[in-house]
Amino acid sequence: MTISTTKLVDNDFHIIVNSNGIGSEVEQTLVDVVNSNNASSEPKVSIANIVYEIQGTGNLTVFFKNDTEKSVVLSGRGNYGLKPNEEKIKDVIGDILLTSDSNVTKYNVVIETHKESGYN
Repeated sequence: MTISTTKLVDNDFHIIVNSNGIGSEVEQTLVDVVNSNNASSEPKVSIANIVYEIQGTGNLTVFFKNDTEKSVVLSGRGNYGLKPNEEKIKDVIGDILLTSDSNVTKYNVVIETHKESGYN
């Protein structure tokens, strides 16, 4: 089994995607920003919120294709992005990818991105 993603919302304001899979995945597309509704040649989104459940002892990493420095490492259950000390990750052009460790047995992630610029 590989990653399974379902686009729940893609409107003028945001993209919401549900994803689930198993461990040992490398650079799987989580949010297809480039092919989202009304995207221009340089669409930019921000990671606003991630709700996650990761089973096993490994980590799952969410990052932008063109900037691995701005990444979020997740484990266990929780959410990222709604707390005051967790800033919105933005200003990157490109898709959002996911990598999971071999110690991840199963995961479910819902990610909300906000469309920042580069949309018609």
